[in-house]
Amino acid sequence: MFSKAGTYKAVGMFSVPHIISIFVCLFFIVLAVVLTRKMKKQTYFKMLAIFAIAFSCLELFKICWSIFNGSTNLDAWLPLYFCSLFIYSLWFSISKNGAFRQIGLAFIAMAGEIAGLAFIIFPTTSFNAYPIWHFQCLYSMLYHSAFVYCGVMFYVVKVGKVNLKLVGSYALYCMCFMLIAVVVNAIFGCNMMFLNNPALIPIEIVRVIYNFSHVLYCLVMMVVYLSLGFIMWGLSFIVGKIRGALAHKAQ
Repeated sequence: MFSKAGTYKAVGMFSVPHIISIFVCLFFIVLAVVLTRKMKKQTYFKMLAIFAIAFSCLELFKICWSIFNGSTNLDAWLPLYFCSLFIYSLWFSISKNGAFRQIGLAFIAMAGEIAGLAFIIFPTTSFNAYPIWHFQCLYSMLYHSAFVYCGVMFYVVKVGKVNLKLVGSYALYCMCFMLIAVVVNAIFGCNMMFLNNPALIPIEIVRVIYNFSHVLYCLVMMVVYLSLGFIMWGLSFIVGKIRGALAHKAQ
């Protein structure tokens, strides 16, 4: 469960264990949403606080384990990937400062569903290096399942209004961390948030853009991350209109 990378055969992308894990994660996410659909806002924030503490401890353990096993490269342990921002957003979301709280909630609401689900389907980092029973794989699937769940529950509980102001908070939050990632990548030659190169991203067009221009690739990746906010705002707007039309028709 805590073996070094390469000790045992990796799960591999879309292998039988991987596909089973996808359905298991989706099942528990849906089950959790159904069972907690009547959750109150106060309970939601308490849950975020628990997640903040739990995932911070697990991430710290992961960092210590990586360093202990000789992974000195920042890519292996520094929590500066896009989904890593979930941990920071949890702490922001339970802040007493209204602006900080909105920034944290914005990331959870705008990125949780798409980014979390994308990793569950394409766990290119952990599943290409470790067996399914390794803690890196188990932790990754648990972490991203919680990411999706928190994002969905933001809408179910109706924690806040989904508007352009929230999208702006999301964009500000992402831009700050993306700029940090660009600087770290330039200084240490790593690949934080995959802004330096596509690595194991299984999308051919991304590699075409990277081969054409490294700078353009970086800018495109930034736009993709930022676009999640507008996508979720758009979907929320459309769903709201549909609900309004159905409610009016029912009357």
